[in-house]
Amino acid sequence: MPGKHSDASPLHCTLSVMPATHSNAASGNSSSTSSVYSTRLTARLAATAQQNAADTSHGSEPLPANAKQTMCSKIHRHIRSRIGTLCLLLATVVVGLTTAHSYFHGQSDTPNCGMSYSRPRYIEQTEFGRSWTRYSAKYKLYLYREGGFDVHDQPFRIPVLFVPGNAGSHKQVRSIAAASSSAFVKMVGESPHLVDEGCVGYDFFTVGLNEELTALHGYSILEQADFVNDAIRYILSLYPKTRAKHQLSQTKMALPTSVVVVGHSMGGVVARTAFTLPNHIVGSIHAIFTLSTPHNNPTASLERHVEDVYNTINQFWRRGFRNGTLDDVSLVSIAGGNLDSMINSDYAFVGDLAPSRNALSVLSSGINDVWLSLDHQSILWCAQMAHKFSAMMVRIMDARQPTQLVPLDERMAVMRELLYPSIDGEVSEGVMDRPMGSESYRYVRLADNDEVKLHPVDVRALADNSQTRSRKARALHLLPLHKEGGYNGQVVQVLYDPQLFADQPFDASQTNAQLALLGCNRNSTHNIADADVNVLCTTLSIPKVTKLPLKRDGDDPNLPVHSLHYIEYPLSLDQYEYVGIEVPAKPGIQGFLQASLTDQPQATEKTIGNTQLLVQPLTIVPDHKLGVRSRIKLNVPEDPFIVYRTKLVLRRNPATALSQEAKFGPVVRQSDGRRFESKFWYDQRTLDLAIHGRGAYLPTDSEPSNKTVSSDMWDGLYVDVWADPGYYAGLELTLCINWYSSLNRMVKRYDMALLAMSFVWASLVLLHQLRVWNSDGKFPGPLQAIERLVRNGTLAGLVVAAGATPLVQGLVAHVMHDTWSTTTLVWWNNLFLGVRGGSIATVAVPALLVVIALGFVLCQAIVLTAVCALASWIGSHITTVNVKTAAVPGRALAATIAFVVFVSTFVPYQFAFLVIYLAQLITVVRTQMLSHKTPNLAHYQLGLLLFWTSSLPYCAPELLVWVRNLSVLWFDDAPADHNLVSMVGYFALRMLASYNIVPRLRGSGVCVRRLRIVTYVCFAWAVVCAWVVCMRRPYVLYSVNNAVSAWLALVQFADIPLRLVQSADSTRSTDVALQPIRSTGCLLAESAATSPELDRNANSDEAISRKQR
Repeated sequence: MPGKHSDASPLHCTLSVMPATHSNAASGNSSSTSSVYSTRLTARLAATAQQNAADTSHGSEPLPANAKQTMCSKIHRHIRSRIGTLCLLLATVVVGLTTAHSYFHGQSDTPNCGMSYSRPRYIEQTEFGRSWTRYSAKYKLYLYREGGFDVHDQPFRIPVLFVPGNAGSHKQVRSIAAASSSAFVKMVGESPHLVDEGCVGYDFFTVGLNEELTALHGYSILEQADFVNDAIRYILSLYPKTRAKHQLSQTKMALPTSVVVVGHSMGGVVARTAFTLPNHIVGSIHAIFTLSTPHNNPTASLERHVEDVYNTINQFWRRGFRNGTLDDVSLVSIAGGNLDSMINSDYAFVGDLAPSRNALSVLSSGINDVWLSLDHQSILWCAQMAHKFSAMMVRIMDARQPTQLVPLDERMAVMRELLYPSIDGEVSEGVMDRPMGSESYRYVRLADNDEVKLHPVDVRALADNSQTRSRKARALHLLPLHKEGGYNGQVVQVLYDPQLFADQPFDASQTNAQLALLGCNRNSTHNIADADVNVLCTTLSIPKVTKLPLKRDGDDPNLPVHSLHYIEYPLSLDQYEYVGIEVPAKPGIQGFLQASLTDQPQATEKTIGNTQLLVQPLTIVPDHKLGVRSRIKLNVPEDPFIVYRTKLVLRRNPATALSQEAKFGPVVRQSDGRRFESKFWYDQRTLDLAIHGRGAYLPTDSEPSNKTVSSDMWDGLYVDVWADPGYYAGLELTLCINWYSSLNRMVKRYDMALLAMSFVWASLVLLHQLRVWNSDGKFPGPLQAIERLVRNGTLAGLVVAAGATPLVQGLVAHVMHDTWSTTTLVWWNNLFLGVRGGSIATVAVPALLVVIALGFVLCQAIVLTAVCALASWIGSHITTVNVKTAAVPGRALAATIAFVVFVSTFVPYQFAFLVIYLAQLITVVRTQMLSHKTPNLAHYQLGLLLFWTSSLPYCAPELLVWVRNLSVLWFDDAPADHNLVSMVGYFALRMLASYNIVPRLRGSGVCVRRLRIVTYVCFAWAVVCAWVVCMRRPYVLYSVNNAVSAWLALVQFADIPLRLVQSADSTRSTDVALQPIRSTGCLLAESAATSPELDRNANSDEAISRKQR
């Protein structure tokens, strides 16, 4: 039957060449062409028949030994010629897998959270329905009640609204709400009069937001913010009735006009977005607390609307603080730090969004009594964090104010006191020497003290367990002040164990255990050592205490953390002869105190270049004597990628090391000048120093005053060491780079850029396939194309370009800094990977991303090839697949109409793309089953599948949100989700390329040459766009891919009339030559199908495509 053949019984044809007898020249030419063509075809078919006969005669006999050796030698030479390329490809995969392993296991911090407990009840606000918000069918509002504390089901205290984050639940409020209730009950139990001062507790409301993926879907952010404004309006409407019912007098307690908002993760962004919407009530929010919220930039830029929302709210907030509309709003951002693998804690810094009067940013590792890095979820339930947060909340409440909070300056001072270590600010902050008035003096006699000691240099006091001392016994230690040159610049450093001043043995809740610091003068001309001489002293103001945690990794988190107290007292007056430190000596109490009078501590500065650390480790020895506190300043770039592995070596004092032991292990603290990040280590000799800097991308606000990105400029990395100066004589630090942990930090900051780099490689792979197809007539597979790209220097070129791009970018910005406007500079700096300082990571990170992206695309190609090959092997044993003809026009028209109707009305275009991708996957499997006939077509379809794989991540968020909305019967989608233009390229190429290979753009014709040039330019534009713009905005790649697919579809569509014309011309020219062949009943297509030689030389893919048409 025509069109059918069997491999078992090959079709034999008898060909006869008829002589041509024509009277005119045209007939002669045609006869000559026919004769030559028929003769060549006869010879080729005869050779093929002989080869088939030889194959049949051999049957299944084994190959000769020399043939096997020849085959093995060919395989061996093939492997040897590509061994370097294969090793390089393997290295890229290994680097990628190592980076992924570092992302999950390269954390330098150890989780050590205590578990928090609660007895929650969630009361749904059923009256908050359709009359209040149009989202009542989708979102819910609940009132939280803690069992054992909250006995009323109606709110009457100070309202707080909790907004969960990405895929978050309303139940996540339970830990901080339970801790706040417990802290309030404890505070009122100790001081009942505080109720009359406005401390009435909190009512925690929480919203159920359907666990939507707000980090990936900008329209969901706007919907949730709109719902939050409606919820605030409803909450405020409840209090006129409930406060009157619960006998809270309106003459003392003002009705609330605002709600405190607590947002976790993207909940903080939703809370800030609420200010920008039309239904926002001005003054309804005066305080926002955010936990692990990416304020500056989206964590995952997989959708354009997320970027638009961020730009809108950030510009609104900057301008709001400039024009005064947000003057009374406070913004507190707390982030988890190194353990938070969900968001980049760099983006939690709000110094670029709000002035320091209204905002503060801090990492949990530097908060007193927390001292931990927290992951994205544990920041809500960690017991240490919940207790600290509740302590802050109960200190800023004031129900006498309409805002229900203390004034802005007062509450910001409270939050700085609780969240910032005191040593980060000015050492003299809040410290004043008292005047020399007689009422300020008291006499200190030797009879009142166990001893009065005069110390020439420093004080070392030690308490013991002696039970013979009186309960009134005290010791006064005096340090003489050096009057030469005045006192300015001198500092008293005191480090002590709070057990010395506790009434009972150590209690972690003891907060008033402080020493007495005195300014003293001699009362007579007698020697101070005489027993009858009095010392006249006055009490000095004590500065804020810095707590130094004595906590190791792995300690039981449920036990209280013992800490040492450290103060620095600056001397600015010259009216004292001595500084006195009064230490009680009570029985049953142990502890120690160390004090010294020194000049203003100067940090040992060391400028470190990362290139220097590449050669050898760097050792730093302080140039001053070891004191109670030693500071080393590392002048390193503001580079969050590098992790410095630091070894601390303390040299013992030979005079005292044998006779005594150190009173405490060394305490090391890392910090920077912005008060954003600090971290403690106790009794550890190996440390990992790293920083969280500003985001790589600058704010896009076009205001001229935004020329300086942040008022808190980078001033280097500080390392403070507290060690026993009586036991140790000196210290040294040895620094090197921890490459494994540095990979972890790179992935966290540039995981989205990896998608753009992968698209660059996918585009180059398909471009190389098309170039080889146009020149050689063979379409290579994706794996072969990747190999050729590595061998021809494309990998090396991209690595060099990746390292050179940020250098050129920084050089141009430096040269044009005074010429370009702020808007132009910001736009330029935000290209490629942004600006990250001037360290070696500026060059190394982009180059490493190129290598990792190649390994990522290689893994994709291997997986797709293996899956399709396996599926085709299974399918070939189940069914027989023949090359299909072109799609029926009616069927294609029906598919097009269905596509337009569904995408325009019901399904988002992302779902349509998923259907197209799956259809392409099925096509690849079917063409793999026919790869022995159409290898070029199979490779082409697989190359398209790999190219379209890079668009899958940008469709997943919308699909997940759409499915989630369908589960609650919510059908209101964003209008942009039904944009047909976003699908036209994929759909058109899918319809035209199904079982048809892209035409070869060969030849010297003007039309063909222009099509070829435009095709190459189109791919070059896609690569440049991904390289320059899409590192920050990878969602643009979906549209770029769509545009490239549309052009390929246009090329394929334009080839149809061309092939029709060429086919008609070819038919007329060879009609006479093919008459003898037709007369034998043998079709040329069947002969070609049964002949492997013809299939290889006549390009069966093009022949089949012409046959289909």
